[in-house]
Amino acid sequence: MGDGEDNRVIVHELPVVRGDYCSQEVADKAIRHVLTNKPDLVYELLLEENGRQHDFSEAAWDILEYLEQEQVEVPKTYLGRMDLIHELSRRLCRAYGRPDPLARGHSIEQPMPPLPRLELCEHTRKYAHVTQELVDGILQRIYDRRPDLWFAVAEEYRHYVLLDATTEFGRMIEEIASTEFPEQRNLWTMMDVRLEGVRRMYQMCGIEVPN
Repeated sequence: MGDGEDNRVIVHELPVVRGDYCSQEVADKAIRHVLTNKPDLVYELLLEENGRQHDFSEAAWDILEYLEQEQVEVPKTYLGRMDLIHELSRRLCRAYGRPDPLARGHSIEQPMPPLPRLELCEHTRKYAHVTQELVDGILQRIYDRRPDLWFAVAEEYRHYVLLDATTEFGRMIEEIASTEFPEQRNLWTMMDVRLEGVRRMYQMCGIEVPN
């Protein structure tokens, strides 16, 4: 916004969709603080709301980092941080007459079911950077070691809010590829394994699986 322009964003407090990871009190206080003291960060998030791509996540991280610097309570878990941004986004959409951002599909059922096996998608097969065996091996290791992370990444993709869990998921792919499949460690491997992992998450959440 330009100099002298009123950049205040007025929103109403809404009941949180779920309070298991980010409580009503934490959401209200954090959102109220950033709206009052750093509205430009909120405006940047609003600008990227329609796309919810990389720039949306960057704007979300800026808000979370600002709140932490201000020593405002922010959830520590993957899902809590994601839900805080989702709640802020809901209030912004409501304030500007836009439809509420809705999550796709449903959460993965608990306890976590066995990891489904999918054939590699057409894109992955076409470029042949990875094999079915490599993909299945890396994803099964992540699923076995960090089911909590798998659940959190699936929730981030359901909500189009890709934050800490998605970053950690990529780090684990690289770590496992480096230590257990070193001959396959390259950028294309990381990208294709992540794509195939997300396809499995889509299936588990009842979202149409891209091919």
